Amino acid sequence: MSPRGRHAPPAGDPPSRHPSRAEPSIGHAGARGAEETPRPTQAPPGHHPRAALPRPPGADRTAPHRSACDRAGLRRSLPPAAPLRSLPTPKCRFPACPKKWPSGRRCWGSPLLRVCLQLTADHPWGRMMVSCEQAQLMANLVKLIKAKKVIEIGVFTGYNALNMALVLPDNGRVIACDINEDYAKIGRPLWKEAGVEHKIDLRIKPAIQTLDELLASGEAETFDFAFIDADKESYNEYYEKCLRLVKKGGIIAIDNVFWNGKVLKPRKDDLAAQSIHRLNEKLLRDARINISMLPIGDGVTLAFKL
Repeated sequence: MSPRGRHAPPAGDPPSRHPSRAEPSIGHAGARGAEETPRPTQAPPGHHPRAALPRPPGADRTAPHRSACDRAGLRRSLPPAAPLRSLPTPKCRFPACPKKWPSGRRCWGSPLLRVCLQLTADHPWGRMMVSCEQAQLMANLVKLIKAKKVIEIGVFTGYNALNMALVLPDNGRVIACDINEDYAKIGRPLWKEAGVEHKIDLRIKPAIQTLDELLASGEAETFDFAFIDADKESYNEYYEKCLRLVKKGGIIAIDNVFWNGKVLKPRKDDLAAQSIHRLNEKLLRDARINISMLPIGDGVTLAFKL
């Protein structure tokens, strides 16, 4: 039987590193010494693990140990960092600005967007506004694909129409569809103040009628981007007509595809949830597009036309 006992590991196994299972000391002839001294589990105080590394011949042993980079002269001191400059906070030129934003906060877009955002948030139906994250994404996508013609179905106060018009070229155009002009009057002065009123073509009539007029005038496959955020029961019709109007490689963004989670098990009396649920299922299997459903806001699906 092994001197270690019947539970000893087989020959060739690495020695145990557990502090309670310290290895016995080995004599010069390979036999086990009479006294078994456990190995220290930690270095003594003040001992540095690199202190035992060999030093070059002729090196001063009293000098601190230097790395290979130091000895080869490869390590150089970095130049001092330049002092940080305080960036000026942009000021809003709009005289009716509510001035409710922190003075030190920098705006990621035009200051007029902040004004429209605040005016819309103070509206009794302000919750209908697209989220700031979605608006920023829409503007970045429009800019990325170098869009010139955009359709927006559901304008409300005009926050997102202003958001997209700001990144369009001077000859760009936003066909803004809505049935309520009173809401649009909130943001319309901001369109003029921002110098983009000529880019936004506001059409106060049912969106289906506007889309049919665009198709009848020969504008099929001439638009770069479309954003759908209107009555949910008509989502499928909006999608089909926008798909005909958007060119290959264009993008259709569809808002509220989560509908507060009600699309998972829509009730029979919830027509909006049922409509969005059917459209979500359709988009998943539609071979005409590629999709990306993003969990921002109340959910937005990006449909890329093939």
